[in-house]
Amino acid sequence: MKKIFTILSALLLLSFSMNNLTVNARTLNIQLSEGIYNIRDLKLMENTTYNIQNTSAGINLMIRMDGQQEVMESHRLLENSPKYNIGPLKYVDRIVILGPGTVTITE
Repeated sequence: MKKIFTILSALLLLSFSMNNLTVNARTLNIQLSEGIYNIRDLKLMENTTYNIQNTSAGINLMIRMDGQQEVMESHRLLENSPKYNIGPLKYVDRIVILGPGTVTITE
């Protein structure tokens, strides 16, 4: 009887602790101005495709380079442009933003 009570108490304790799992989902909305950015520093996930958009009134250029400084892709972003897919990204990649406006990266 004592053994059954101990087992049931342990199972009850485990069932209460399992219900407290929380998932923190964050929406990705990174604003970038002119500069050179590392994927790791931006805290972007590797092997994930992202969207890039010019959200300002100016023409910007986005260039993605790999670890060997070879251009992997580039986008000319007109004023208030639609979203363009970039990626999949690697941690050694860099993003170069040229132009006076602001560029937004979303998931």
